[in-house]
Amino acid sequence: MTDIITVALSKLDVDPRNVRKTYSAEGIEALAANIRADGYRLLQNLVVRKGDKKGRYFAVAAGRRLAALKLLAEAAEIAKDHPVECKEREGEIATEISLAENVMREEMHPVDQYEAFDALAKQGKEIADIAARFGTTEAIVRKRLALARVSPILLQQFRDEDMSFAQLSAFTVSDDHERQVTVWNSLASWNRDPHSIRRALTEEMIPATDKRVQFIGGLEAYEEAGGQVQRELFDERNAGYAMDVALVEKNSWLKSSRRPPRQFVPKAGNGGAPGDRQGVDGASPLR
Repeated sequence: MTDIITVALSKLDVDPRNVRKTYSAEGIEALAANIRADGYRLLQNLVVRKGDKKGRYFAVAAGRRLAALKLLAEAAEIAKDHPVECKEREGEIATEISLAENVMREEMHPVDQYEAFDALAKQGKEIADIAARFGTTEAIVRKRLALARVSPILLQQFRDEDMSFAQLSAFTVSDDHERQVTVWNSLASWNRDPHSIRRALTEEMIPATDKRVQFIGGLEAYEEAGGQVQRELFDERNAGYAMDVALVEKNSWLKSSRRPPRQFVPKAGNGGAPGDRQGVDGASPLR
């Protein structure tokens, strides 16, 4: 038997037969934000069975949704007797239903997420709004939207499970789709690790960790001089690469040419013998 009924939130309890006992507070808050963004409506009805007391029901499945609704009620965003549409099932199969929901569930594919997020972004939705709508973090939304940099050909390769997500992410260091495909096809199958992909795509760039970039003051100074920076959006450090090698070399030479010559004074106590001189800062002279 499956009947659609409306039950007051205050009459709903967590089913002791529910196989999932643990929920993260962060996950419940994210789901509550998702419910809020959709006008406090559930995309899926709760599955319930009659409780031990008259008029009460156990939530056989969707314990997270119930917890999120109760969180919203505690915050006075919805009434404690907020009407909730539920599917009523027989109590004998409660554990089987709960197990099926938690074990058989499959996460949304990353490329499907990207396309969904991208459609909302093109409608003018802010990152924060998209994250709230899908019950996820802003960081995840940004990472999925970064896949716009990757060639559709490579996105399909990932869909077909011909490459890993780590490999796909490595391509976000460049937005040249033609070069991305060329690099993927030119690398031997045993040499398609993320590091090799990044190295092939950035061989004509200088990484932020390069001594020349560090010498001129880092990427910030390079950008102030008009240099273009390419950053890999999946890099948490967001280090990046200087794309104009000539500009880095020019500024490195200019800074080096402006450095004052090293001055030396005689070392005390030896009459100033040339071989025993040391710099004004106490260091030994450069040789």
